[in-house]
Amino acid sequence: MHSHSLILILFSLSFLTALATSDKRYDLDGNGTPDLCTTNSGGTASCLLSNGSWTTFETSAYHSGMLAISTKATAAATSSAKHASPQATGILPDPATFKRDNGTKWSIKYVGNLAFTDTLQAKRLEGDKCRSGKLGNKVIWNCGDMECKGGWTVCGFSMGPAFYGTSSVMTVNTTGISLVQANDFIKPWSGDPKPVSPQTAFGMDTSNVAVINSTHGVAYAWEIWRGASDGSFGNRGNAVVSVTLGAQKPIATRRGPLLTGPHALALGMLAILRDGDFIYTYSIGGPSGIIIGRVKASDAVFSASEYAFLKAGSESTWVTPGTIPNATTTAYGMTTSNSGGKFSCNVYGSVFFNAYLNRYVIICTAFEHFTNMYISSTPWGPWSAEYGLLNGWGVGYGSMAHPEYSTDGGKTFHFSQGPDSVFNVFKVSFDF
Repeated sequence: MHSHSLILILFSLSFLTALATSDKRYDLDGNGTPDLCTTNSGGTASCLLSNGSWTTFETSAYHSGMLAISTKATAAATSSAKHASPQATGILPDPATFKRDNGTKWSIKYVGNLAFTDTLQAKRLEGDKCRSGKLGNKVIWNCGDMECKGGWTVCGFSMGPAFYGTSSVMTVNTTGISLVQANDFIKPWSGDPKPVSPQTAFGMDTSNVAVINSTHGVAYAWEIWRGASDGSFGNRGNAVVSVTLGAQKPIATRRGPLLTGPHALALGMLAILRDGDFIYTYSIGGPSGIIIGRVKASDAVFSASEYAFLKAGSESTWVTPGTIPNATTTAYGMTTSNSGGKFSCNVYGSVFFNAYLNRYVIICTAFEHFTNMYISSTPWGPWSAEYGLLNGWGVGYGSMAHPEYSTDGGKTFHFSQGPDSVFNVFKVSFDF
């Protein structure tokens, strides 16, 4: 054996031994065997996962098995809460009658702008879009590009921060945060290729967070390269993260490489939803304008081969293609009674169950001026024709519902929308 090979082996053994003896107290996957970890500055640690990748997390948020997603939060738990309807269940009329009933049987009201707390509110934090979801007892707000009024020099810049909510739908908790990038949420994986000229930076377009169990959630991101002087960007593909609750902020952990390449459908960019045993992904595409996929609410979310998609034109036929379809596919899609069989959803939105209506609801925006609603008795449809909620307000983008704050079984709910400035908040009230 050559001497330099022996030195390398001895160095490797000593390095691993040092890791094993000094920091071998974390068991992230919950398999009973401590992981090889090293403690960093700033209250974080990095551990080597079984797939050969490293992950970094806040040590204050550690618990055994924090990256092992299980299905212990059963369908019964989600279904019992979902169907706890108030005694008077509303039944919507047809869309034309609904339009005439505005102001009598239902109403929509602008109730102010989304506020933040402490320094970031004083410096007027604003940005792209802010979604909400709930994990355990925490409401998670995760947003798009964010900076303070006046530009990135005021309070920094984040391509997608996440925060905890407060008791009010009108206020997000940013206390103690001076630079918004301190709360970056979904980040590039250590093995992701770095941007190539003329691109200079990563971008992450993120879904809302959906619950897996009381301690774990899941979220999706569409990763891009950007920063070129001509405004161009390069698609990279889908990322999936495990979401846990840190002491001060939500933590998103990549489990490895991108789920897909750059030509795949951008999973969950309209919205994602946990219902029963499944995570449902709603993505822009297909003959009707929205493609729905589903995957078991478990570690299956990290495997592209586990996803099934609703066949185009079908109300119940699910196909498991073994991979995530291309963005140009015409093989999959939900159905709607809308004119021409197409949804009027051009950009982001929300999907949630409304107990008062006893229906699943889609809210989305068309052409940045029209906020529409669709209803269905199942998460996959068939969906109604569109109900117009808001138009003539001006530019509206990324209509994000916040049903976590509904206290009357869904007779009222709020949604917010941007873009690139303050977030206007609207209250929808039903009395059918």
